Amino acid sequence: MTILARNVRLAKVITVEPTMSALELERLFEREQISGAPVLEGERLVGVVSRADLARAFAEADSTAGVLLDYYGEIADASPSPAERTRLTGEKTEKLLVRDLMSTRLVSVEPDELLQEVAKTFMKHRVHRVLVAEDRHLIGVISSLDLVQLIADGRLEESRN
Repeated sequence: MTILARNVRLAKVITVEPTMSALELERLFEREQISGAPVLEGERLVGVVSRADLARAFAEADSTAGVLLDYYGEIADASPSPAERTRLTGEKTEKLLVRDLMSTRLVSVEPDELLQEVAKTFMKHRVHRVLVAEDRHLIGVISSLDLVQLIADGRLEESRN
């Protein structure tokens, strides 16, 4: 039995828009218990965003606030409060949008791609999800966990010769 990407993909995919705020994205990830989402502009696939992207952006905002407060602290010979750092970090993060965080480097496969090739794509690009797409039109997503589930369910055994 030949298994294709279209046979494995998750068709009902939670997507986000580039104009969604980072804070809304964080709440969505938490509520839906997902770690990433494709980014669509209308029907067109334009990127992908993950929890790691969020964490990186929030860490950068905190670091920037720390550097800024250290600089002003040296000039004024004062020690800013931790609350001030939190305030500055919050100001920076509340302005962030998905378009500021997302990766436009899309790792995708065609719907008729063999599952073995999909697995090779995971390894080659060192990712945990690939997008199943045709001409920047999202058809679904396959995660590395989906492949593990196939193995656990014994559904790959039929393809052995």
